[in-house]
Amino acid sequence: MTFSIIGHCDRTGAFGAAITTSDLAVGSRCVRLAHGRGAFLSQHRTDSRLGDLGISLLREGASADDTITQVAASSPDIEWRQLGALDRRGQSAVFHGRRMYSIYTHTAGKNCLALGNILDNERVTAAMAAAFLEDPEQPLAEKLLRALEAGQAAGGEVAGCLRSSALQVTGDHGIPSYDLRIDTSNGQAVEDLRALYGAYMGREAALRAVALSPDAIPVQSTLFETSIERIAELGLDARFPTALNRDRWTVAG
Repeated sequence: MTFSIIGHCDRTGAFGAAITTSDLAVGSRCVRLAHGRGAFLSQHRTDSRLGDLGISLLREGASADDTITQVAASSPDIEWRQLGALDRRGQSAVFHGRRMYSIYTHTAGKNCLALGNILDNERVTAAMAAAFLEDPEQPLAEKLLRALEAGQAAGGEVAGCLRSSALQVTGDHGIPSYDLRIDTSNGQAVEDLRALYGAYMGREAALRAVALSPDAIPVQSTLFETSIERIAELGLDARFPTALNRDRWTVAG
């Protein structure tokens, strides 16, 4: 039902994930990341609390093996779950519950772990890891997305109708570089995610600057002038005296 990959970039310290499934809103439920510390996946009859526990342990410096052991011991329903962890040393660990009834696999590589359940065949996660490792010079987000596409091309989920997907990559200052989610799709969740990624590329630096240095980013002139016009139309100048205080803002086209 779900196939996913978590990965790490040695150069930036970032951790990331790409994931898709035939259910809704997979990104919010299954993926947990901590910049410079680790990544955790909790899937198959997902209990998101397991992900919360897993990432907290990785954030504290626990190894992938210890994290999986502790998370698995925390739940009486663990045999329904599939877990994956990647720690700051690049080591990975997994748990496959014995109540999973489908084809399920995992494939570990340098700084990555691909994980899947209710799969079409046993080759899906191997194809994902191979795609991730194929071009080390690519940015982490691109490698993760290529891995997800490779998993789909290798057969993906046995039902084949993918309704949600996500691409997440951590960043400095607690601000993600990417947190892109397709929460509902008409069976094209991976393709929709690629389109969203393409539209978002190049925006991450500007959005980070808005968060960290808002005074350095000019206000868009169209939005500024339209707002002033609307304030005047509604007679709200006394409450919103923007027109009288233009010099407080730097405006650019």
